[in-house]
This record gives sequence, structure tokens and C-alpha cells, in this order.
Amino acid sequence: MTRALFLTGTDTGVGKTLLGRLLLAYARRQGLAAFPYKPFESGCPEAPNGMPLPQDTLALLRAAGHDPKTHLSEANTYAFLPPLAPAIAAHLAGMQAAPDSVVAHYLSLRDRYDLVTVEGAGGLLVPLAADFLVADLCERLCAPLLIVARASLGTINHTLLTLNEARRRCLTVAGVVLSATSPNPGPDFPYNAGAIERLGDTRVFGTLPHLPNADTTDTDTLLATALGHVDLEAILRAAT
Repeated sequence: MTRALFLTGTDTGVGKTLLGRLLLAYARRQGLAAFPYKPFESGCPEAPNGMPLPQDTLALLRAAGHDPKTHLSEANTYAFLPPLAPAIAAHLAGMQAAPDSVVAHYLSLRDRYDLVTVEGAGGLLVPLAADFLVADLCERLCAPLLIVARASLGTINHTLLTLNEARRRCLTVAGVVLSATSPNPGPDFPYNAGAIERLGDTRVFGTLPHLPNADTTDTDTLLATALGHVDLEAILRAAT
């Protein structure tokens, strides 16, 4: 049975791609054929041919054990150079994203893999196309939502707002993972997870520790550290 998860953030730069890499590597270790789909990626560096190079997507493919050269077009549909919301980046590039094609491609991936992870852009209300938000895509894909949030001051408010919007739209929420984006946790750090679980009536699967140089470190190496902090097995069980 194919399973899927949709990773969204409470903001940009909260650790979605890092968690996605870890989850894909763990699924591969469990013998699952896993595949990442990051349909929209902004802020890409420029490749030698002048085209955007979706580095996050490449990292996800490597974590899942796929050759980035042969699978990139399957894992990413739209890539943009400027670090802007995809709808704005597309407009500046003179193009318009087609959500229907993204949904159709996702369904084709579900036919071929045991687990498909989908990564949104920023948070739920980021525009992907005209009048089409990340939350709209999540609703179309019918995949459980895994919320990634900063493990720092302000995260309770940001996470509860995201949970409320997801539930207002009747999206299925698998739970939350906190991510230490700073090496220096504040006095709020020990209390955030418990407050989010209680006030948000949701499960917090753990707190991903600050992992310096994560972008250039092999995912399996990072996984050895992360397993003691985040319940990746429980996250896999929440995928449907």
C-alpha cells in the first residue's frame, strides 16, 4: 500500500527539507521504495546553463537513494531563481503554474512507490499560483500534513495558527516536528513541545537538534543523530 506525507512549515527555513531527507533515508533503511516530490522550489542557484538548479530537490533524491541526474524532472516541476513565493517568482518569469499537472504527477508517483513525501513551499498560505495556495495543494493531494516548526520563541503561536488553518480546511494533520534552527536554545526551549501538544491537541514527534553543516553532510550520518530525538518510525506510521 502506497503511503504519503505532505511536509509544510510554519515559515520558510524551518527545516522541512532536512526532515524530509531524514525521513526518506529512514524509510529506505526500512526497505521501502521512497520518493520525494518538491513541486515548487524557489531561491535556486543558477546552473552553468543559466537554469535554476533545485538543490533541495537534489538532496532529497540522494537521501532516498535515487540518481539525481535521472530523476530530477520527476521530483521537481517548477524551479525559480529568486527567493520568492512561487506564484510571484512564476509571474516574474512570465509563466503560470498548472496545479492540475502537479496533482496528476503526484498520483503517478503514488502508483510506483511505497512512500511519497511532498514538500510545500514555506507555510500553508504561501501562493503557488494565482488563487492557489499550499493549503489548496495539500487538500487536492489528500496526504496527511506533517508540520515542521522552529523550536524557538514564537513557535507556539506560529504552530497553533498553522494547526487552526489546517483544521479549518479539514486537512488531516499527522503531527508536528520541532526543529532547532539555532545552536543556542532560549529559555522557552524545554516548554514549547508540551504547550503545542496540549493547546494544539496534536502529537509532537520530537525536536530535531541543531545540525551544523547539514547541507553538506551525508544524510545517513545526520540520521544517526536524529534518531535519538525524533520518532521517525511513528511518523511513517502516520503516513497514509
